[in-house]
Amino acid sequence: MTTTSVLEISTPSGVVTVSQAITARPDDMRELYRAGDWWDESWDEAYLSAVVEKGFAFVAAVAPDGTWIGMGRLISDGVSDAYLQDIVVLPAWEGHGIGSAIVRCLLSICKEKGIGWIGTVAGPETEYFYRRFGFARMNRYTPMRYER
Repeated sequence: MTTTSVLEISTPSGVVTVSQAITARPDDMRELYRAGDWWDESWDEAYLSAVVEKGFAFVAAVAPDGTWIGMGRLISDGVSDAYLQDIVVLPAWEGHGIGSAIVRCLLSICKEKGIGWIGTVAGPETEYFYRRFGFARMNRYTPMRYER
């Protein structure tokens, strides 16, 4: 899967590039999952590699020094529906538009593939962030998670 979506953001520390990644960076991913408070100690390098390499789309924000400072991914069948997942930016890099660039890049991939139904599960603190991109609450629906 390829996309022409490459975004550059000027920050005080230099230019950050946001684009689709096809190879994992497990150490960087581990730090990003920790920053999002989603890290699971059972995840190893093979697991993190599979998240990037076997998923529908994975986007990374790359700092001037080459480290990943943000990420996001799409879960999709590639035809009808897609879900934005794991959108996170390291706290030291927040406030520079990097999260917004990640979302724009993911939405661009969906549009390029003709996917019109795009969802996400937003925490209360991120609901208004997603609203800026056209996301709205799905009244009469409740996000649910299997817990057994």
